[in-house]
Amino acid sequence: MKAVVLRQGTIIATDVAEPVAGPGQLLVEPLAAGVCGSDLSAWQHTDDFLAAHLEADVLGEVFDPRRDVVLGHEFTARILELGPDVTDYEVGDLIVALPWIVAADGTTHTVGYSDTSPGALAERTVVQAGGHLKIPESIDPITAAVTEPLATGVNAVLRSGIQSGAAAVVTGCGPVGLGSVIELAVRGIHPIVASDPSARRRELALAYGADVAVDPLQMDPMQALRNETAPTTETFVFEASGAKDILRKLMTSAPKYTRIMIVGSAMRPETIRPVTGILKNVSLEFVGGPGRGEQTYEAFERTFDHIVTGRFDPSLMVTGYASLDAVHDVFAALRPTAGTIDHVKILVRNELPAGTGIVPNA
Repeated sequence: MKAVVLRQGTIIATDVAEPVAGPGQLLVEPLAAGVCGSDLSAWQHTDDFLAAHLEADVLGEVFDPRRDVVLGHEFTARILELGPDVTDYEVGDLIVALPWIVAADGTTHTVGYSDTSPGALAERTVVQAGGHLKIPESIDPITAAVTEPLATGVNAVLRSGIQSGAAAVVTGCGPVGLGSVIELAVRGIHPIVASDPSARRRELALAYGADVAVDPLQMDPMQALRNETAPTTETFVFEASGAKDILRKLMTSAPKYTRIMIVGSAMRPETIRPVTGILKNVSLEFVGGPGRGEQTYEAFERTFDHIVTGRFDPSLMVTGYASLDAVHDVFAALRPTAGTIDHVKILVRNELPAGTGIVPNA
């Protein structure tokens, strides 16, 4: 079958073996798949990506970089076949996939970071039969693929415990930052200050509930916050940009007692001055994944509920589509060599004709 592989630093369209659904598994056909910031890190910073996962003992996302890896873990799919002992799903069900699979040796992997099983940037893949969200007929199964990336930003807000009366700054308005904006707006937090160099992303943040959106190259978002709040307002920052030296800058410019929730997956080491945080009583908390615990997926489910109940329009953040054999163009568009990244989420769709480069979403 056709798939896109990471081959020692290069994104290549090729043929790979057909996956087979084992006991407790589903064979599925991806309908729409996104390229995550983690995929970009695995591509551009493979050694650092793997080293970080080894340091954190997150072995389910460690792969052999000498072998081809089919990436892709943000996706919706149609169920093609049920493996033995599967009872909760039916062939033809449309799902927002929870991307996990148990390998033959019993190790649980994130789909898309295994060199023995393909990810979603392929014509077909296999997932375990559990945790997936069935898509009702009223919901577009293509744009529902934004659920997983948004859930990380939603999870940061859940973890923060922010309450009405506090103010929030969101730095970085890609899918993760937008997830935070959406959840903050649902919770009635005001003001919400969003920060991103891209005018397109700032406009989207405003559409999703931010009160103010600034270009950080022109204005410090903390100054924008001060323009909107009293000095005693409790402040939370949701850092989703992964920008260079961002933690040091935020610690310096944030009000005293600010809590900084970090969801931007920067690969490079960063230097901070701990005494600055001590003197200001600033807290740093790192957040990852779609749920508050190792086996809970509250944010994943809550994000999809926001879509189902119409709390925001997911189609607004889908800025383009591409065919499977044009995935290398998607990776390049999301990590240009210079300049601002204007795309938000480009979805890869298997039904598009071969050779379809990035087509803007009308």
